[in-house]
Amino acid sequence: MNRSEQAGNASRPLAVPVILVLISATHLAYVPLAELQTMPVLPPAFALSVALGCGYALSAWRARRGNGFRTVISLVIGENLGVLAAGLVLGSPWETMLRPGTPLILGLQLALTLAEIWRRQESGQPIVAPARLAWFVLASALALAALIAVKPSGLWAP
Repeated sequence: MNRSEQAGNASRPLAVPVILVLISATHLAYVPLAELQTMPVLPPAFALSVALGCGYALSAWRARRGNGFRTVISLVIGENLGVLAAGLVLGSPWETMLRPGTPLILGLQLALTLAEIWRRQESGQPIVAPARLAWFVLASALALAALIAVKPSGLWAP
């Protein structure tokens, strides 16, 4: 292996793809997490969880090559807003029934943004996008905590 190959391998990001794989695994473990918390396994939520797991796995593969953070931003924002909207529209237990690994996923999303900020600072790239995503993850975690504390009945309770 020559020096250019060693330098290319050393500069590849590792933390971001690992965190994305962990988020993907958490989504793909929907059934065990739901059964562990004695929640019903909902087929639409399971299908959405598998789709998100595959999306995060694809993003991890792209992040290993140093790109694809734009897709990660879309996944995180869409997922978190969807869970919050489901909690507001359907009522209080639905935000946790649709995503049983919520605390773990939110923690991993925050770790993901911090790892991306660190990587970009070291490489001299702008950190605006991951910093905004970090603030969004914190705000959505606070909104979800408030939603769980208030326990609204929902606009359309099934």
